[in-house]
Amino acid sequence: MHNSLAPGSTLALALEAVIETAEVVWIPEKPPALFGEKSPMSRHARLDALKERHASLEARIFDEDHRPQPDTETLSRLKIEKLQIKDEIERIRTSLH
Repeated sequence: MHNSLAPGSTLALALEAVIETAEVVWIPEKPPALFGEKSPMSRHARLDALKERHASLEARIFDEDHRPQPDTETLSRLKIEKLQIKDEIERIRTSLH
């Protein structure tokens, strides 16, 4: 089976370039609503954005963890942010049901 994220693959190199220029940002627990507090569309859009950010953090954690000398401080920060995003994803999913 071919792994498109294998080290050296085009996708892995593209992700690495994006990750190197990415900036860690704080995502507030309750973001401002785009179309009103009760709008399902704003929650769905927020959920999609959080899923993308979660996947990006997962890739950054993988890359950092597989370096010859991983930066444990960076890994800890990324893992904490990933957990915060996961919690927010679950809160939004719960509110949609």
